[in-house]
Amino acid sequence: MPAHRSTRLRGNAGLAWMLAALWTGVILLAGSDLGSVTTTSRFLGPLLRWLFPDTAQATLDQLYFLVREAAHVTEYGVLSLLAQHALGFRWTRIAPRTAGALACVLLVAAVDETRQAFTPSRTGSLGDVGLDTLGGVLALGAAFAYTRAMHSWRAARERS
Repeated sequence: MPAHRSTRLRGNAGLAWMLAALWTGVILLAGSDLGSVTTTSRFLGPLLRWLFPDTAQATLDQLYFLVREAAHVTEYGVLSLLAQHALGFRWTRIAPRTAGALACVLLVAAVDETRQAFTPSRTGSLGDVGLDTLGGVLALGAAFAYTRAMHSWRAARERS
């Protein structure tokens, strides 16, 4: 890595960790009473009814469930990318950064679901920890595939 890039990256490490910590706070907030089914159904239910006015209630309920589950995948996918980016300031190789990012995802998911198990309006679930981790794996896999494709595209462009 050129010296100027290394210096620039070191200067942004604090910001990268702050963003990862901030996003972790968003996840933990969503895992509180504010993210309970009762609370989110107040705005998500009417939104789904407005978007799909002629849909049966049973179908809307299934869609509502899918939206909530997709939120797990999305929240933790973003966390994995932020964590990998923050870890990139310390490790230059992809494997340790990816393993570290997945460890962060697993830790936050386990803490969040454990906390939810003790929150009256929430239910902690080992299955949700798995879903959260899957979100991290999918996001990191997509980022890796995108990076490889861009690298190949640039290399082919330079050869021609």
